[in-house]
Amino acid sequence: MVFGKSIGSSSATNCDEEEVEYQEEATVGDEEVSRVQGTEDHTVHTTPNDKQSKGNLNDKPLYEEVTLIGSGTSKNAGGTKVWVCKHCKEQFVSSYTRMHNHFFGPPIGKKGDIKRCRSVLKDPTNYRRLQDRVKEAEKVGVSKSLKTSIVTKKKTVISKKPIEESFSVMERSMVDLKIVFALSTNGIPFNVLRNPHFREMISAIKKAPEGYKPPSSEKARTTLLDKCVRDVDKNLSAFKDTWYSQGLSIVSDGWTNIKHKPLINVLAVNSRGAMFMYAEDFSGVEKTGLAIADFLNKAIESVGPSNVLSVVTDNAANCKAAGKEVEKVYKHIFWSPCCVHTLNLIFKDFADAFIWLEDTYKKGKMIVKYFLNHGQALAIFRENSKLELLKIAKTRFASHYILLKRLTTVREALSTTISLNSWRDRVKHGDEHTRQVGQIVVETIRNDYFWNDVDQILKITKPLYLMIKFCDGEGPKMGDIYEKMDNMLGEIKDVMSSCVFSSYYPEVEDIVLRRWEKMTIPLHCLGFALSPRFYDISYLETLAPGGVRRKAPNHDKEVVQGVMEAFSRIAENRDEERMLREQFASFHMKKGLYSLPGAQLDAVTMDAIDWWSTYGAETPELAEVARKVLSQPITSSSAERNWSTYSYIHSVKRNRLTCSRADKLVYVHSNARLCSRFSEAYKEGPYKKWDMNPESTNLENSMLEDMMWDDLDDDDDEDNGRGKRPRVD
Repeated sequence: MVFGKSIGSSSATNCDEEEVEYQEEATVGDEEVSRVQGTEDHTVHTTPNDKQSKGNLNDKPLYEEVTLIGSGTSKNAGGTKVWVCKHCKEQFVSSYTRMHNHFFGPPIGKKGDIKRCRSVLKDPTNYRRLQDRVKEAEKVGVSKSLKTSIVTKKKTVISKKPIEESFSVMERSMVDLKIVFALSTNGIPFNVLRNPHFREMISAIKKAPEGYKPPSSEKARTTLLDKCVRDVDKNLSAFKDTWYSQGLSIVSDGWTNIKHKPLINVLAVNSRGAMFMYAEDFSGVEKTGLAIADFLNKAIESVGPSNVLSVVTDNAANCKAAGKEVEKVYKHIFWSPCCVHTLNLIFKDFADAFIWLEDTYKKGKMIVKYFLNHGQALAIFRENSKLELLKIAKTRFASHYILLKRLTTVREALSTTISLNSWRDRVKHGDEHTRQVGQIVVETIRNDYFWNDVDQILKITKPLYLMIKFCDGEGPKMGDIYEKMDNMLGEIKDVMSSCVFSSYYPEVEDIVLRRWEKMTIPLHCLGFALSPRFYDISYLETLAPGGVRRKAPNHDKEVVQGVMEAFSRIAENRDEERMLREQFASFHMKKGLYSLPGAQLDAVTMDAIDWWSTYGAETPELAEVARKVLSQPITSSSAERNWSTYSYIHSVKRNRLTCSRADKLVYVHSNARLCSRFSEAYKEGPYKKWDMNPESTNLENSMLEDMMWDDLDDDDDEDNGRGKRPRVD
């Protein structure tokens, strides 16, 4: 028998429209409440107890809302009664307390053990009437059994709080507002909210003792900053041994800070990333080859000469001289000119050698300059184009290609602009010089021959542009640069074979090869020869761009000469050099482990460094050399991008920073990011690639680099960290 429920009744529905909260009947268990068969034609049996109850109607007004049938089994005179609710017509056996719960519900935290009256719940007027009567009785006094369930007390306890108060929505919104306000007033990018270190700061503040106050600016920029540097050093030391085991390249570049002081920075770079070491003030020092060489030797000693395989700088004459001086001191260290700088110089050589390219570029530059220098003309153009015209800085890589490429993209918008009446009125009311230049711009935009030349130039220089993109990206590229250069020249040959400028190909080839001879070093040949995928039979059977048959690296005379020279410099003695040559023969002849089908299959699909780590046991000394050589960078772009970080920190807003303090801030900023990239949280989760592009958190590195190159937005002459590409930070 289920206590407190009537025959055929289902569980009640919560429909309380007032402040009383409905709690559905719970489990069985109260022996005071029981269900009695039958709900119609009741016979009332009056007992002495009933008479006593009727005399207490003023004290217990709910008796008037029920029909008493008889007494229950309890021996207590004021105990259980058999009664029928006049509203819902349900019959129960219970005490007055359960009767009270039937109409108003149980106290909070307790079970009702009796069914609620749905009729009263659905009738707010009737409910208020009953509530008022009970309140009046409670003011006079009620039985002890109702002290925990009286209406007046229940109303106060179970009144519902607004959801904003329950979840502290207002307080949270106020804190959010204060954070955003602080970021805005200090010019801090909102992307900092994706930074896990910022989240850690918030958590630390929450756990701070009561009355905590932030540190003073003096303490922050002295003792606390030094402590941050030591913490970063500690984190770096955790993987320095692993870092050094793959070999390093010392990458350096010069820059002038906001105070017009010349600086030179030093980074240790390999396939794992770029570690910022320090930047040195060269004020009052003549930047000769010897001075720069002393600076580079100091950096080499700080990381250990045995860990360094190359020094990468730009192509300036003093840097080249410095590289030669370093090679005199350390036989095994190679000076490597920046490949991106060299490739960019090919663009300039083309412009100097070919009038048709220079003339077309000047016309395109004139169009861009005219629009950007005349606000009204630019406003008319912007109404017809979603893209901006690009005014390329002198230090911007591949500026010729980028400017002409953007012009072809917005050609339709330019044609629409010069055909509008607003354009004609603007030119008509300008001064004589404006009208003359405007007329030349109009004629150039309408000239189909100009656009044909632009298309041809873009096709010819596109392989060179893509090569610059490849070299300027992050990651190990030492094993690919040699083959990529050959493919680039072949692609240019294919394009020019069906081009109106085909007769100029011999000059183009001569310019590229002259620059390549100045750029290539033995490490490029060794990296090419130690890349296992270039020995794959399927790869060798396909024709290279330009229709040239491919050759394995060991069949290329120039490559083999470079390999032998590299071995002679890397080896400490003749015996070690001979051993490297023998192991190299075992590798390219595919002996031992290298003959396994799995090794040959993985040579095509697996990263070269991972391949040597997997199958290099046959030739351990050569495998170590291969891992180190293939891990080296081919450009100084990492050092130049570091100046973007430097200018971000040592800005106009913080122009009072000393060089040493700015150096510490850059050290913490750069290397804390480097350390985070070795954590699992950086690869997956809410902090995935948090220091990359804030608008696209899931972009892969290759996609990110394509976006940065393809969507260059140079509305001013700022070179944005040496002008190489936009800084994503």
